[in-house]
Formats: sequence, C-alpha cells, structure tokens
Amino acid sequence: MEFSVRPDEIVEHLSQAGLAVANRPDRVLQNLDGVAHAVACIRGDARAWIELANRHGWCLERAAMDRHDVEGGLCARRFWVDVRRGTLGAPEDRVRDDGWPYPRLQWFAGLRPLRHWLADRLFGGIEARAESAHRERLDSLATGRSLASPAVSAATAP
Repeated sequence: MEFSVRPDEIVEHLSQAGLAVANRPDRVLQNLDGVAHAVACIRGDARAWIELANRHGWCLERAAMDRHDVEGGLCARRFWVDVRRGTLGAPEDRVRDDGWPYPRLQWFAGLRPLRHWLADRLFGGIEARAESAHRERLDSLATGRSLASPAVSAATAP
C-alpha cells in the first residue's frame, strides 16, 4: 500500500472518523487509497503531504478561482496550511481566530473521494470566512465603529 500504511492503521482511522455510524463499507473500499493517504498525512509523512498538495492543489485552486476570483485562489493556497494545522496542530491550535475549526484529515472517513472531501472543506472555509467578515461588518455598524451612513445621519438628526 502507498506510504506503507498498515491495514490496522486504516481500521483505527476509520473507526475514529465515525465510519461505524455511516455504515457504508462499499464506498470506503472504493476510496481506500484516499484513506491510506490521509493516514500517512496524519502520521506526519512529509512525502504524503507533498503528494496531497500536488495531486489536488491545482484543481482546487482552479475551482476556487472560478467561483471566487482571486480571493478564492488565495484561499486555496492558504488551505494547505489550514489543513496541516488542523491535522497536526495541538488542540488549541485547531480553531481559527473567528472560532471556525481548521479542517482535519482525521475527519475523512472515505465515504467519497478525498479530492471531493477536500473541496468541500475548502469551499466551506471560504464561506465561513465570508460569513465571519460579514458579521464583523454588521458588528462594527451596530457599535458605531464605522463611518456613519448619510441616510442614517439624516434620519436621526434633530
């Protein structure tokens, strides 16, 4: 098996990823290479991390740019740092400043291809960042830390 991942490591990973709840062994068998790749990354295998970015990085970046322009491409490039931090980081380092968790390969249960799972995490992260930025703008409007709206100023003037 690629990256010298043992079957017992795969079984342990799948049980921790919640496969017992999903109960779809046929799908996992189709995606076993992705599971082994995730296990190797979780172990900290440098070659596995490089292969992960080489295999999936270009298509994720292209898809993110198609959907979100340049900002999407930048998010796709930062994505690998986020996945690595979520996967290998200490528990206190697995949450972003805005409270959203970094994606973790420990969550990958092999129910679909690894590239699809990664794409969902990337686009979910982009949406979470957009939501957090939107909340910050609303909070700054509510607390008066931003420029006053001329319409609001005119409506509230004595």
